[in-house]
Amino acid sequence: MSNIFVRYGVIEGFVGPMASGKSSALLKRVDPLRWIPGKNFIGFKPKTDNREKHCRSTENFINWIHIPANEPERIFEYVNQSHDLVAIDEAQFFDKKIVEVILKLQKLMKNIVFAGLDSDFRGEPFGAMKELMFHSNELTKLHAICNKCGEPAYYTQRLIEGEPAPYTAPIVSIEGKGKKETYESRCFKHHVVPGRK
Repeated sequence: MSNIFVRYGVIEGFVGPMASGKSSALLKRVDPLRWIPGKNFIGFKPKTDNREKHCRSTENFINWIHIPANEPERIFEYVNQSHDLVAIDEAQFFDKKIVEVILKLQKLMKNIVFAGLDSDFRGEPFGAMKELMFHSNELTKLHAICNKCGEPAYYTQRLIEGEPAPYTAPIVSIEGKGKKETYESRCFKHHVVPGRK
């Protein structure tokens, strides 16, 4: 059986705004390994990803291991010699140590596939994603559909009580606290961040 679906020492990334199909692309990439005898994979998500009850991308064949966002090095407690591919979803929520972790996995000749938001609601690089994108051997940038006009969307819009979140709002918001927040995919024309210079 060809190893086309396992590429040792290769880092692959799927990035884009919300609702662009990042997690689905990751799953599609990993799926063939289920049918290749002797090929094993393992998947990780940060514990801050609390969408389990309503996100389609969580209804899948990977038994995700949830790692504290500020302790990505704990991935090594689970990865062993038998794992050919390591999948990491919602990579943007991990702190910057995730870069070191992924580069170490590469040196161990693992095939690493990650997915995450490339930019935050401000339209700026999200966490360690800029570095992860730089180190990727293969990178796929996806787009969504703008909730306002239907054009390709490359940005994530945060809304607080239906209004665009200001630039000074925290990057990561804890659900259930404060005012009602929602998120939409937006094109450049309709991506609004009050207070951004």
